[in-house]
Amino acid sequence: MKQIVEIIREDQILKVLLSLVMGAIIGLEREFKRKAAGMRTMTLICMSATVFTILSAELGNPGSPDRVASNILTGVGFIGAGVIFKGEFAIDGITTAASIWIATAMGMAIGMSQYWLATFALCGAIVVLLMMKYIEEYIANINDKRLYTIYFYEDKIPYTEIEHQLVDLKLKYERLLIVRKELMMEVSFVVRGRKEKMDKLDNYLFKNSNIWQYQVQNNPL
Repeated sequence: MKQIVEIIREDQILKVLLSLVMGAIIGLEREFKRKAAGMRTMTLICMSATVFTILSAELGNPGSPDRVASNILTGVGFIGAGVIFKGEFAIDGITTAASIWIATAMGMAIGMSQYWLATFALCGAIVVLLMMKYIEEYIANINDKRLYTIYFYEDKIPYTEIEHQLVDLKLKYERLLIVRKELMMEVSFVVRGRKEKMDKLDNYLFKNSNIWQYQVQNNPL
């Protein structure tokens, strides 16, 4: 029992506790946004990275102190891949996967006694996750991107009329697809521009009785 107590060093316990706190802080932001990897997941990942790094230094000393730590990223890669989901119109979970990477990096830094490095990494991650959201929203307002798929009868409204409307609204566009099915036509456009002009285009398409239906995909791949 005495030998076991001697093995459990005070600084190692503090490292695990510190990684618990830092992992929980990263996880709190993901939990608030109801993501797949939340507070518990991020905390466990950060703690695990710290413990494995400590064990790596102990087990591999003096010849190869990195033999366990070098495999941490491989395991974390599988976890990160598990939270990325490809939907019909978009890919979700990339930011959560990146958060798992930074939680792992912080845990490894703590395990190597690089406390300032872990602290700055935590601060940087919080800035990215919380503050850069507003920058993304600003960019989306001045340079929105949408995919429009429009269905109409060819004898009622030619697709060139829609292109004229895009030009009048000063929206940048690229025509991707024209499919003719008997009297029906399907036309797809990738459109870029200010959000308020996109909303005017939506209003135009919605009120046009000659358009049978249309679909909008925000921020297409």
